[in-house]
Amino acid sequence: MASLFLQRRRTQAFRALMLEVAFHQTVAVAESYTTIDGEVVSYVAGEAAIRNGTAVLIGGLLVGAVLSQDVID
Repeated sequence: MASLFLQRRRTQAFRALMLEVAFHQTVAVAESYTTIDGEVVSYVAGEAAIRNGTAVLIGGLLVGAVLSQDVID
């Protein structure tokens, strides 16, 4: 019985760790957006396009219209 309890606690600890790792990876990625054609767009420009309704995120890619001066070379 004690081994089942320990296994359950390990599983819960592992899930908590994985959620923490996923959260930190998500935060780190939010510096820029990538478009479907491979262009990199600044975070500020991407957010503005999403808020204005000229772009959407599909599968983590920015799809829509973003001004060309906002594209990072």
